[in-house]
Amino acid sequence: MSFAFRRGLAGAAIASGMAVAIVSVALSASPVAPAAAEPQPDATGSLAEVGVTQAFPTPAAVLTVPPTIGPEPTPTPLDAIVPVASFWTATGDITLLDVTRLWAGRSDITTETQYRSMVVADVDANAMAARLGFPAAAGVRVMSADEVKAAVRASPATLGLLPAGDVTPDLRALTLNGIALFGPGRIKTLGDWPLLVAAATAVPFSLIDEWTLAAGGDVNLDRSIYVKAVKWNYGPDFPWSGGHASISSYECCGPEGATLGVARATGDAGALARRFSEADLALVNLEGSAPNDFVYRPSSLVFTFDPALLGGLRDAGIDAVSLANNHIRNGGDRGVVDTCTNLDSLGIAHTGAGSNLDAARAPAWLAAGGLRIAVLGYSAVGHSNWATAAHPGAAPLDLVSAAADIRAARAAGADLVIVMPHWGEEYSYALSAEQKDEAAAFVAAGADLVLGSHSHWVGAIQSIDRPQGPAFVDYSLGDLLFDLNHDLQSQEGVIATMTFSGKRLVQVNLDPTIMVDRAQVALLDRSGGGQAVLDAIRRASRGLIGW
Repeated sequence: MSFAFRRGLAGAAIASGMAVAIVSVALSASPVAPAAAEPQPDATGSLAEVGVTQAFPTPAAVLTVPPTIGPEPTPTPLDAIVPVASFWTATGDITLLDVTRLWAGRSDITTETQYRSMVVADVDANAMAARLGFPAAAGVRVMSADEVKAAVRASPATLGLLPAGDVTPDLRALTLNGIALFGPGRIKTLGDWPLLVAAATAVPFSLIDEWTLAAGGDVNLDRSIYVKAVKWNYGPDFPWSGGHASISSYECCGPEGATLGVARATGDAGALARRFSEADLALVNLEGSAPNDFVYRPSSLVFTFDPALLGGLRDAGIDAVSLANNHIRNGGDRGVVDTCTNLDSLGIAHTGAGSNLDAARAPAWLAAGGLRIAVLGYSAVGHSNWATAAHPGAAPLDLVSAAADIRAARAAGADLVIVMPHWGEEYSYALSAEQKDEAAAFVAAGADLVLGSHSHWVGAIQSIDRPQGPAFVDYSLGDLLFDLNHDLQSQEGVIATMTFSGKRLVQVNLDPTIMVDRAQVALLDRSGGGQAVLDAIRRASRGLIGW
Protein backbone atom coordinates (compact mmCIF):
# COMPACT_ATOMS: atom_id res chain seq x y z
CA MET A 1 0.00 0.00 0.00
CA SER A 2 1.48 3.34 -0.99
CA PHE A 3 2.43 6.07 1.47
CA ALA A 4 0.03 8.36 -0.33
CA PHE A 5 -2.89 6.08 0.41
CA ARG A 6 -2.03 5.94 4.10
CA ARG A 7 -2.03 9.73 4.14
CA GLY A 8 -5.29 10.15 2.30
CA LEU A 9 -8.74 8.60 2.75
CA ALA A 10 -11.86 10.40 1.57
CA GLY A 11 -9.93 13.65 1.57
CA ALA A 12 -8.85 13.13 5.22
CA ALA A 13 -5.30 12.51 6.42
CA ILE A 14 -4.82 9.26 8.32
CA ALA A 15 -1.26 9.88 9.40
CA SER A 16 -0.86 10.69 13.06
CA GLY A 17 -0.10 14.36 12.91
CA MET A 18 -2.97 15.33 10.59
CA ALA A 19 -6.07 14.78 12.69
CA VAL A 20 -5.66 18.05 14.59
CA ALA A 21 -4.88 19.90 11.39
CA ILE A 22 -8.13 18.68 9.83
CA VAL A 23 -10.14 20.11 12.71
CA SER A 24 -8.34 23.44 12.87
CA VAL A 25 -8.55 24.01 9.14
CA ALA A 26 -12.20 23.06 8.98
CA LEU A 27 -13.16 25.33 11.85
CA SER A 28 -11.45 28.32 10.30
CA ALA A 29 -12.75 27.77 6.76
CA SER A 30 -15.20 30.33 5.52
CA PRO A 31 -17.25 28.33 2.99
CA VAL A 32 -19.61 25.65 4.26
CA ALA A 33 -18.95 22.25 2.69
CA PRO A 34 -21.95 20.40 1.23
CA ALA A 35 -23.64 17.98 3.56
CA ALA A 36 -22.85 14.97 1.39
CA ALA A 37 -19.63 15.74 -0.44
CA GLU A 38 -18.37 13.00 -2.72
CA PRO A 39 -15.35 11.13 -1.35
CA GLN A 40 -12.26 12.02 -3.34
CA PRO A 41 -9.87 9.34 -4.59
CA ASP A 42 -6.36 9.59 -3.25
CA ALA A 43 -3.12 9.22 -5.16
CA THR A 44 -3.62 5.46 -5.53
CA GLY A 45 -6.67 5.99 -7.71
CA SER A 46 -9.85 5.15 -5.79
CA LEU A 47 -11.48 4.39 -2.47
CA ALA A 48 -12.51 0.89 -3.50
CA GLU A 49 -9.55 -0.54 -1.61
CA VAL A 50 -11.27 0.12 1.70
CA GLY A 51 -14.71 -0.90 0.50
CA VAL A 52 -16.37 2.50 0.05
CA THR A 53 -19.08 2.12 -2.60
CA GLN A 54 -21.25 5.18 -1.97
CA ALA A 55 -20.82 8.83 -1.19
CA PHE A 56 -20.53 9.98 2.43
CA PRO A 57 -19.49 13.29 3.97
CA THR A 58 -15.78 13.93 4.17
CA PRO A 59 -14.32 14.65 7.61
CA ALA A 60 -13.91 18.28 6.59
CA ALA A 61 -17.58 18.47 5.68
CA VAL A 62 -18.65 16.98 8.98
CA LEU A 63 -16.39 19.19 11.08
CA THR A 64 -16.89 22.45 9.19
CA VAL A 65 -19.09 25.01 10.95
CA PRO A 66 -20.73 28.13 9.46
CA PRO A 67 -18.82 31.37 9.90
CA THR A 68 -20.07 33.52 12.75
CA ILE A 69 -19.78 37.16 13.63
CA GLY A 70 -17.90 37.71 16.85
CA PRO A 71 -15.11 35.90 18.72
CA GLU A 72 -13.39 32.88 17.21
CA PRO A 73 -15.29 29.69 18.12
CA THR A 74 -13.69 27.39 20.65
CA PRO A 75 -11.90 24.53 18.85
CA THR A 76 -13.64 21.19 19.08
CA PRO A 77 -11.89 19.06 21.79
CA LEU A 78 -10.46 15.80 20.52
CA ASP A 79 -10.42 12.36 22.09
CA ALA A 80 -8.29 9.29 21.36
CA ILE A 81 -9.96 6.15 20.02
CA VAL A 82 -8.02 3.02 20.93
CA PRO A 83 -8.15 -0.38 19.20
CA VAL A 84 -8.43 -3.04 21.91
CA ALA A 85 -8.10 -6.82 21.75
CA SER A 86 -7.97 -9.81 24.08
CA PHE A 87 -5.45 -9.37 26.90
CA TRP A 88 -3.57 -12.45 25.64
CA THR A 89 -3.45 -11.53 21.97
CA ALA A 90 -0.11 -12.33 20.35
CA THR A 91 -0.22 -9.34 18.01
CA GLY A 92 0.18 -6.03 19.79
CA ASP A 93 0.00 -3.63 16.84
CA ILE A 94 -2.47 -2.82 14.09
CA THR A 95 -2.32 -0.25 11.31
CA LEU A 96 -4.86 2.50 10.89
CA LEU A 97 -5.36 1.20 7.36
CA ASP A 98 -6.48 -2.18 8.72
CA VAL A 99 -8.76 -0.51 11.26
CA THR A 100 -10.34 1.40 8.37
CA ARG A 101 -10.75 -1.78 6.31
CA LEU A 102 -12.51 -3.51 9.20
CA TRP A 103 -14.73 -0.44 9.63
CA ALA A 104 -15.58 -0.64 5.92
CA GLY A 105 -16.46 -4.34 6.17
CA ARG A 106 -13.73 -5.63 3.91
CA SER A 107 -14.26 -9.40 3.88
CA ASP A 108 -10.66 -10.19 3.01
CA ILE A 109 -9.21 -8.36 6.00
CA THR A 110 -9.47 -11.55 8.06
CA THR A 111 -6.79 -13.13 5.88
CA GLU A 112 -4.39 -10.30 6.75
CA THR A 113 -5.17 -9.88 10.47
CA GLN A 114 -6.52 -12.15 13.18
CA TYR A 115 -9.78 -10.16 13.41
CA ARG A 116 -13.09 -11.24 11.91
CA SER A 117 -15.33 -8.63 13.47
CA MET A 118 -15.32 -5.14 14.91
CA VAL A 119 -17.28 -3.59 17.78
CA VAL A 120 -17.35 0.11 18.62
CA ALA A 121 -18.53 2.13 21.61
CA ASP A 122 -21.78 3.93 20.76
CA VAL A 123 -20.59 7.28 22.14
CA ASP A 124 -18.01 7.51 19.36
CA ALA A 125 -19.66 5.80 16.39
CA ASN A 126 -20.69 9.04 14.69
CA ALA A 127 -17.36 10.71 15.40
CA MET A 128 -15.55 7.70 13.91
CA ALA A 129 -17.68 7.97 10.78
CA ALA A 130 -16.77 11.65 10.54
CA ARG A 131 -13.10 10.90 11.08
CA LEU A 132 -12.89 8.16 8.46
CA GLY A 133 -15.28 9.80 6.01
CA PHE A 134 -17.99 7.12 5.86
CA PRO A 135 -20.22 5.21 8.30
CA ALA A 136 -19.43 1.74 9.53
CA ALA A 137 -20.37 -1.29 7.49
CA ALA A 138 -23.48 -3.20 8.49
CA GLY A 139 -21.42 -5.89 10.22
CA VAL A 140 -19.75 -3.47 12.65
CA ARG A 141 -21.66 -3.68 15.92
CA VAL A 142 -22.32 -0.49 17.89
CA MET A 143 -22.80 -1.02 21.62
CA SER A 144 -21.98 0.36 25.05
CA ALA A 145 -18.37 0.49 26.25
CA ASP A 146 -19.02 -2.35 28.71
CA GLU A 147 -20.49 -4.47 25.93
CA VAL A 148 -17.46 -3.74 23.74
CA LYS A 149 -15.19 -5.02 26.51
CA ALA A 150 -17.26 -8.16 26.99
CA ALA A 151 -17.24 -8.90 23.26
CA VAL A 152 -13.46 -8.47 23.03
CA ARG A 153 -12.84 -10.63 26.11
CA ALA A 154 -15.07 -13.33 24.65
CA SER A 155 -13.29 -13.64 21.30
CA PRO A 156 -9.67 -13.13 20.21
CA ALA A 157 -11.05 -12.55 16.69
CA THR A 158 -12.94 -9.40 17.74
CA LEU A 159 -11.36 -5.96 17.58
CA GLY A 160 -12.91 -3.24 19.73
CA LEU A 161 -12.76 0.54 19.45
CA LEU A 162 -13.00 2.42 22.75
CA PRO A 163 -12.43 5.96 23.95
CA ALA A 164 -9.08 6.02 25.73
CA GLY A 165 -10.74 6.86 29.04
CA ASP A 166 -12.70 3.57 28.94
CA VAL A 167 -9.65 1.32 28.48
CA THR A 168 -9.14 -1.13 31.37
CA PRO A 169 -6.46 -3.70 32.33
CA ASP A 170 -8.52 -6.72 31.23
CA LEU A 171 -7.99 -5.70 27.58
CA ARG A 172 -4.88 -5.14 25.52
CA ALA A 173 -4.70 -1.66 24.05
CA LEU A 174 -2.96 -2.12 20.71
CA THR A 175 -0.34 0.19 19.35
CA LEU A 176 -1.49 1.94 16.18
CA ASN A 177 0.99 2.24 13.32
CA GLY A 178 3.59 1.32 15.93
CA ILE A 179 2.60 4.22 18.20
CA ALA A 180 1.74 3.45 21.85
CA LEU A 181 -0.75 5.41 23.92
CA PHE A 182 -0.07 3.27 27.02
CA GLY A 183 2.85 1.27 28.35
CA PRO A 184 6.46 1.09 27.14
CA GLY A 185 7.48 3.84 24.74
CA ARG A 186 4.15 5.64 25.06
CA ILE A 187 3.67 9.04 23.46
CA LYS A 188 3.68 12.13 25.65
CA THR A 189 1.50 14.35 23.44
CA LEU A 190 -2.05 13.34 22.55
CA GLY A 191 -1.75 15.02 19.15
CA ASP A 192 0.72 12.28 18.15
CA TRP A 193 -2.01 9.61 18.34
CA PRO A 194 -3.15 8.58 14.83
CA LEU A 195 -6.87 8.21 15.61
CA LEU A 196 -8.38 11.34 17.16
CA VAL A 197 -12.07 12.21 16.89
CA ALA A 198 -14.37 14.93 18.15
CA ALA A 199 -14.76 14.26 21.88
CA ALA A 200 -18.08 12.87 23.09
CA THR A 201 -17.59 14.23 26.61
CA ALA A 202 -16.81 17.64 28.05
CA VAL A 203 -13.62 16.28 29.64
CA PRO A 204 -11.82 14.10 27.07
CA PHE A 205 -8.92 11.77 27.81
CA SER A 206 -5.68 13.47 28.87
CA LEU A 207 -2.11 12.22 29.17
CA ILE A 208 -1.31 14.64 31.99
CA ASP A 209 -1.92 12.12 34.80
CA GLU A 210 -0.52 9.07 32.98
CA TRP A 211 2.54 7.28 34.38
CA THR A 212 4.10 3.82 34.22
CA LEU A 213 5.68 1.36 36.61
CA ALA A 214 7.95 -1.46 35.37
CA ALA A 215 8.53 -4.45 37.68
CA GLY A 216 11.01 -7.27 37.17
CA GLY A 217 11.72 -10.43 39.14
CA ASP A 218 14.77 -11.83 40.93
CA VAL A 219 18.16 -10.17 40.41
CA ASN A 220 21.34 -12.01 41.46
CA LEU A 221 24.74 -10.41 40.75
CA ASP A 222 26.94 -13.40 41.61
CA ARG A 223 28.28 -16.32 39.54
CA SER A 224 28.68 -15.70 35.78
CA ILE A 225 27.36 -12.15 36.09
CA TYR A 226 30.30 -11.30 38.37
CA VAL A 227 32.78 -13.10 36.10
CA LYS A 228 31.90 -11.13 32.98
CA ALA A 229 31.14 -7.80 34.63
CA VAL A 230 34.20 -7.77 36.92
CA LYS A 231 36.76 -10.44 36.05
CA TRP A 232 36.37 -9.93 32.30
CA ASN A 233 36.01 -6.18 32.88
CA TYR A 234 32.77 -5.77 30.87
CA GLY A 235 31.52 -3.43 33.58
CA PRO A 236 28.44 -3.21 35.83
CA ASP A 237 26.16 -2.09 32.98
CA PHE A 238 26.92 -5.14 30.82
CA PRO A 239 24.33 -7.47 32.47
CA TRP A 240 21.63 -4.88 31.70
CA SER A 241 22.70 -3.96 28.16
CA GLY A 242 20.85 -6.71 26.31
CA GLY A 243 18.32 -6.07 23.58
CA HIS A 244 15.99 -8.67 22.11
CA ALA A 245 16.74 -12.39 21.97
CA SER A 246 15.20 -15.69 20.90
CA ILE A 247 15.78 -19.31 21.88
CA SER A 248 17.86 -20.71 19.05
CA SER A 249 18.33 -24.25 20.39
CA TYR A 250 18.05 -26.44 23.45
CA GLU A 251 20.70 -28.32 25.41
CA CYS A 252 21.15 -30.68 28.32
CA CYS A 253 20.97 -30.29 31.21
CA GLY A 254 19.94 -28.61 34.42
CA PRO A 255 20.89 -30.14 37.79
CA GLU A 256 17.89 -32.47 37.64
CA GLY A 257 18.23 -33.30 33.95
CA ALA A 258 15.88 -30.56 32.76
CA THR A 259 16.24 -29.05 29.30
CA LEU A 260 17.91 -25.64 29.02
CA GLY A 261 17.53 -23.02 26.33
CA VAL A 262 20.29 -21.41 24.33
CA ALA A 263 19.39 -17.79 23.65
CA ARG A 264 20.89 -15.67 20.88
CA ALA A 265 20.68 -11.91 20.55
CA THR A 266 18.44 -10.66 17.75
CA GLY A 267 19.29 -6.95 17.96
CA ASP A 268 18.26 -3.64 19.51
CA ALA A 269 21.00 -3.64 22.16
CA GLY A 270 19.99 -1.68 25.24
CA ALA A 271 16.27 -2.34 24.85
CA LEU A 272 16.12 -4.11 28.22
CA ALA A 273 17.52 -1.17 30.18
CA ARG A 274 15.31 1.24 28.24
CA ARG A 275 12.27 -0.73 29.37
CA PHE A 276 13.12 0.23 32.95
CA SER A 277 14.59 3.68 32.40
CA GLU A 278 11.63 4.87 30.31
CA ALA A 279 9.20 3.90 33.06
CA ASP A 280 8.44 6.49 35.71
CA LEU A 281 9.20 3.89 38.39
CA ALA A 282 11.07 0.58 38.19
CA LEU A 283 11.24 -2.15 40.84
CA VAL A 284 13.01 -5.54 41.21
CA ASN A 285 13.78 -8.07 43.93
CA LEU A 286 17.50 -8.04 44.83
CA GLU A 287 18.15 -11.67 45.73
CA GLY A 288 21.07 -11.36 48.13
CA SER A 289 23.34 -8.92 49.93
CA ALA A 290 26.11 -6.63 48.67
CA PRO A 291 28.49 -6.36 51.64
CA ASN A 292 31.77 -4.49 51.47
CA ASP A 293 33.60 -7.75 52.27
CA PHE A 294 31.77 -9.76 49.59
CA VAL A 295 33.12 -13.14 48.43
CA TYR A 296 32.69 -14.41 44.87
CA ARG A 297 31.37 -17.97 44.76
CA PRO A 298 31.14 -19.56 41.30
CA SER A 299 28.43 -22.14 42.02
CA SER A 300 27.29 -21.87 45.63
CA LEU A 301 23.75 -21.15 46.78
CA VAL A 302 25.24 -18.59 49.17
CA PHE A 303 25.28 -15.22 47.40
CA THR A 304 27.18 -12.03 48.15
CA PHE A 305 27.50 -9.34 45.49
CA ASP A 306 30.26 -6.91 44.65
CA PRO A 307 28.76 -3.53 45.67
CA ALA A 308 30.21 -2.02 42.48
CA LEU A 309 27.67 -4.04 40.49
CA LEU A 310 24.80 -2.17 42.15
CA GLY A 311 25.68 0.72 39.87
CA GLY A 312 24.30 -1.32 36.99
CA LEU A 313 20.85 -1.27 38.59
CA ARG A 314 21.00 2.51 38.94
CA ASP A 315 22.18 2.97 35.35
CA ALA A 316 19.43 0.68 34.06
CA GLY A 317 16.82 2.87 35.72
CA ILE A 318 15.92 0.75 38.74
CA ASP A 319 14.44 3.08 41.36
CA ALA A 320 13.80 0.67 44.24
CA VAL A 321 14.46 -2.91 45.30
CA SER A 322 12.91 -5.31 47.75
CA LEU A 323 15.45 -7.02 50.01
CA ALA A 324 12.89 -9.31 51.62
CA ASN A 325 14.21 -12.71 50.60
CA ASN A 326 15.88 -15.81 51.97
CA HIS A 327 19.39 -14.77 50.83
CA ILE A 328 19.62 -11.32 52.35
CA ARG A 329 21.60 -12.58 55.35
CA ASN A 330 24.09 -14.60 53.26
CA GLY A 331 26.60 -11.87 54.16
CA GLY A 332 25.67 -11.91 57.84
CA ASP A 333 24.50 -8.99 59.95
CA ARG A 334 27.11 -6.70 58.42
CA GLY A 335 26.02 -7.70 54.91
CA VAL A 336 22.45 -6.51 55.49
CA VAL A 337 23.55 -3.15 56.85
CA ASP A 338 26.21 -2.66 54.14
CA THR A 339 23.67 -3.46 51.41
CA CYS A 340 21.28 -0.79 52.66
CA THR A 341 24.11 1.74 52.97
CA ASN A 342 25.46 0.96 49.50
CA LEU A 343 22.01 1.29 47.93
CA ASP A 344 21.48 4.59 49.74
CA SER A 345 24.72 5.93 48.30
CA LEU A 346 23.43 5.23 44.78
CA GLY A 347 19.99 6.71 45.38
CA ILE A 348 18.25 3.33 45.04
CA ALA A 349 15.38 3.04 47.50
CA HIS A 350 14.93 -0.24 49.37
CA THR A 351 12.46 -2.01 51.62
CA GLY A 352 11.93 -5.41 53.18
CA ALA A 353 15.20 -5.66 55.16
CA GLY A 354 17.12 -3.51 57.59
CA SER A 355 19.19 -3.26 60.71
CA ASN A 356 16.27 -4.47 62.86
CA LEU A 357 12.64 -5.48 62.50
CA ASP A 358 11.28 -1.92 62.50
CA ALA A 359 13.71 -0.89 59.76
CA ALA A 360 12.86 -3.98 57.72
CA ARG A 361 9.14 -3.21 57.88
CA ALA A 362 9.56 0.44 56.90
CA PRO A 363 8.28 1.34 53.43
CA ALA A 364 10.32 2.77 50.60
CA TRP A 365 8.73 6.06 49.56
CA LEU A 366 8.61 6.93 45.87
CA ALA A 367 6.87 9.52 43.71
CA ALA A 368 5.30 9.33 40.24
CA GLY A 369 2.37 10.94 38.49
CA GLY A 370 2.07 13.46 41.30
CA LEU A 371 1.42 10.62 43.77
CA ARG A 372 3.15 9.37 46.92
CA ILE A 373 3.79 5.65 46.60
CA ALA A 374 4.78 3.29 49.43
CA VAL A 375 6.54 -0.03 48.72
CA LEU A 376 6.65 -2.79 51.35
CA GLY A 377 8.53 -6.09 51.17
CA TYR A 378 8.05 -9.32 53.15
CA SER A 379 9.65 -12.77 53.07
CA ALA A 380 7.78 -15.98 53.82
CA VAL A 381 10.92 -18.06 53.18
CA GLY A 382 13.89 -18.90 55.39
CA HIS A 383 13.10 -18.03 58.99
CA SER A 384 16.80 -17.74 59.82
CA ASN A 385 16.99 -14.71 57.53
CA TRP A 386 14.25 -12.77 59.30
CA ALA A 387 14.99 -9.60 61.21
CA THR A 388 14.36 -9.33 64.92
CA ALA A 389 14.18 -6.39 67.27
CA ALA A 390 17.93 -6.70 67.82
CA HIS A 391 19.31 -8.24 64.60
CA PRO A 392 19.33 -7.29 60.89
CA GLY A 393 17.39 -9.32 58.35
CA ALA A 394 14.28 -9.52 56.20
CA ALA A 395 10.80 -8.48 57.24
CA PRO A 396 8.83 -11.68 57.93
CA LEU A 397 5.54 -12.16 56.12
CA ASP A 398 3.17 -11.93 59.03
CA LEU A 399 -0.32 -10.89 57.91
CA VAL A 400 -1.23 -9.00 61.06
CA SER A 401 1.97 -6.92 60.87
CA ALA A 402 1.75 -6.49 57.09
CA ALA A 403 -1.84 -5.25 57.28
CA ALA A 404 -0.82 -2.79 59.99
CA ASP A 405 2.07 -1.56 57.83
CA ILE A 406 -0.22 -1.06 54.82
CA ARG A 407 -2.73 0.91 56.89
CA ALA A 408 0.09 2.97 58.44
CA ALA A 409 1.42 3.83 54.97
CA ARG A 410 -2.05 4.98 53.94
CA ALA A 411 -2.32 7.08 57.08
CA ALA A 412 1.08 8.61 56.31
CA GLY A 413 -0.22 9.84 52.95
CA ALA A 414 0.39 7.00 50.51
CA ASP A 415 -1.77 7.37 47.40
CA LEU A 416 -0.78 3.86 46.30
CA VAL A 417 0.69 0.94 48.23
CA ILE A 418 2.74 -1.83 46.59
CA VAL A 419 3.54 -5.08 48.41
CA MET A 420 6.42 -7.30 47.25
CA PRO A 421 6.17 -10.73 48.93
CA HIS A 422 8.83 -13.43 48.64
CA TRP A 423 6.75 -16.61 48.78
CA GLY A 424 5.55 -19.77 47.09
CA GLU A 425 7.07 -23.02 45.88
CA GLU A 426 10.34 -23.04 43.96
CA TYR A 427 10.39 -24.34 40.36
CA SER A 428 6.65 -24.59 40.13
CA TYR A 429 3.65 -22.76 38.70
CA ALA A 430 1.61 -24.02 41.65
CA LEU A 431 -0.20 -21.45 43.73
CA SER A 432 -1.08 -22.27 47.31
CA ALA A 433 -4.32 -21.37 49.05
CA GLU A 434 -2.19 -19.53 51.60
CA GLN A 435 -0.75 -17.24 48.91
CA LYS A 436 -4.21 -16.42 47.59
CA ASP A 437 -5.41 -15.65 51.12
CA GLU A 438 -2.37 -13.44 51.72
CA ALA A 439 -2.91 -11.53 48.47
CA ALA A 440 -6.54 -10.95 49.38
CA ALA A 441 -5.53 -9.76 52.85
CA PHE A 442 -2.99 -7.30 51.41
CA VAL A 443 -5.65 -5.83 49.15
CA ALA A 444 -8.26 -5.73 51.92
CA ALA A 445 -5.80 -3.74 54.05
CA GLY A 446 -5.30 -1.21 51.26
CA ALA A 447 -2.65 -2.54 48.84
CA ASP A 448 -3.04 -1.67 45.16
CA LEU A 449 -0.36 -3.94 43.65
CA VAL A 450 1.16 -7.23 44.79
CA LEU A 451 4.38 -8.22 42.98
CA GLY A 452 5.74 -11.60 44.04
CA SER A 453 9.03 -13.46 43.73
CA HIS A 454 10.93 -16.59 44.87
CA SER A 455 9.61 -19.46 42.70
CA HIS A 456 12.18 -18.76 39.92
CA TRP A 457 9.36 -19.39 37.42
CA VAL A 458 6.78 -16.91 36.22
CA GLY A 459 3.43 -17.33 37.96
CA ALA A 460 -0.25 -16.55 37.89
CA ILE A 461 -1.78 -13.10 37.71
CA GLN A 462 -5.00 -12.01 39.38
CA SER A 463 -7.33 -9.03 39.39
CA ILE A 464 -9.16 -8.38 42.67
CA ASP A 465 -12.25 -6.17 42.37
CA ARG A 466 -12.61 -3.11 44.59
CA PRO A 467 -14.96 -0.10 44.50
CA GLN A 468 -12.09 2.18 43.44
CA GLY A 469 -10.96 -0.17 40.66
CA PRO A 470 -9.19 -3.53 40.51
CA ALA A 471 -6.02 -4.37 42.44
CA PHE A 472 -3.49 -6.33 40.42
CA VAL A 473 -1.52 -9.33 41.69
CA ASP A 474 1.44 -10.96 39.95
CA TYR A 475 2.29 -13.97 42.08
CA SER A 476 5.74 -14.40 40.52
CA LEU A 477 7.68 -12.35 37.99
CA GLY A 478 10.23 -15.17 37.69
CA ASP A 479 13.98 -14.70 37.38
CA LEU A 480 15.17 -11.52 35.70
CA LEU A 481 18.98 -11.39 35.99
CA PHE A 482 20.05 -14.67 37.59
CA ASP A 483 22.61 -17.30 36.59
CA LEU A 484 20.61 -20.25 37.87
CA ASN A 485 20.03 -22.60 34.91
CA HIS A 486 17.97 -25.06 36.91
CA ASP A 487 15.69 -25.49 33.88
CA LEU A 488 14.41 -23.43 30.96
CA GLN A 489 11.77 -21.76 33.12
CA SER A 490 14.44 -20.49 35.54
CA GLN A 491 16.21 -18.80 32.63
CA GLU A 492 13.05 -16.86 31.81
CA GLY A 493 11.06 -14.13 33.49
CA VAL A 494 8.63 -11.34 32.74
CA ILE A 495 8.66 -7.56 33.07
CA ALA A 496 5.23 -6.22 34.01
CA THR A 497 4.76 -2.62 32.88
CA MET A 498 1.67 -1.08 34.42
CA THR A 499 0.16 2.16 33.13
CA PHE A 500 -1.82 4.33 35.52
CA SER A 501 -4.01 7.34 34.98
CA GLY A 502 -3.59 8.94 38.37
CA LYS A 503 -4.47 6.18 40.85
CA ARG A 504 -6.40 4.10 38.30
CA LEU A 505 -4.66 1.11 36.73
CA VAL A 506 -5.31 1.30 32.98
CA GLN A 507 -3.07 -1.30 31.34
CA VAL A 508 -0.71 -4.18 32.13
CA ASN A 509 1.93 -5.20 29.57
CA LEU A 510 3.75 -8.50 30.16
CA ASP A 511 7.09 -8.79 28.33
CA PRO A 512 9.03 -12.08 28.60
CA THR A 513 12.78 -12.03 29.27
CA ILE A 514 15.60 -14.56 29.02
CA MET A 515 19.19 -14.88 30.15
CA VAL A 516 21.81 -14.76 27.37
CA ASP A 517 25.13 -16.55 28.01
CA ARG A 518 24.19 -16.75 31.69
CA ALA A 519 25.32 -13.18 32.27
CA GLN A 520 22.97 -10.77 30.49
CA VAL A 521 19.20 -10.40 30.40
CA ALA A 522 17.27 -9.60 27.20
CA LEU A 523 13.67 -9.22 26.08
CA LEU A 524 12.47 -12.56 24.69
CA ASP A 525 10.84 -12.31 21.27
CA ARG A 526 7.32 -13.74 21.21
CA SER A 527 8.12 -15.74 18.09
CA GLY A 528 11.38 -16.96 19.63
CA GLY A 529 9.96 -18.53 22.77
CA GLY A 530 8.29 -15.61 24.48
CA GLN A 531 4.77 -16.71 23.64
CA ALA A 532 5.35 -19.93 25.60
CA VAL A 533 6.13 -17.84 28.71
CA LEU A 534 2.87 -15.91 28.33
CA ASP A 535 0.93 -19.11 27.68
CA ALA A 536 2.31 -20.52 30.94
CA ILE A 537 1.15 -17.42 32.84
CA ARG A 538 -2.28 -17.73 31.26
CA ARG A 539 -2.62 -21.40 32.25
CA ALA A 540 -1.48 -20.66 35.79
CA SER A 541 -4.07 -17.86 36.04
CA ARG A 542 -7.14 -19.98 35.26
CA GLY A 543 -9.82 -19.37 37.83
CA LEU A 544 -8.20 -16.13 38.99
CA ILE A 545 -9.14 -13.87 36.09
CA GLY A 546 -11.96 -13.85 33.56
CA TRP A 547 -9.80 -12.69 30.69
